[in-house]
Amino acid sequence: MQLLLAQLQRAGFGVDVATDLAEARQAFFGTGGHHCLLVGPDVAPGLAGAVVQSLRSVDPDLPTVTFGPLLQRQQGRRSTVMLTGFHPSSRAGVGALLRFLRELPERG
Repeated sequence: MQLLLAQLQRAGFGVDVATDLAEARQAFFGTGGHHCLLVGPDVAPGLAGAVVQSLRSVDPDLPTVTFGPLLQRQQGRRSTVMLTGFHPSSRAGVGALLRFLRELPERG
């Protein structure tokens, strides 16, 4: 994930890193929201689900990308993209994520 983090920063994306629900909520509320939620491959399914549910209770349209646990895809306008077939530090994985991020509409 460190290589992916570096690639995102080089591409001009700001990234907050959280390892549990409290940190994820603190980062989300501390910045006034996020453009997207990225779930890494080593995140336990229960934690991933709790973070997604918690943040989407505040921002129902929060786009989510996962390299790890399978998450519920789409409910209404909620967008979840599964990149579970990619390694997050591979060129293909980084490229798929960057394409997804660049196609997201600006959020107010």
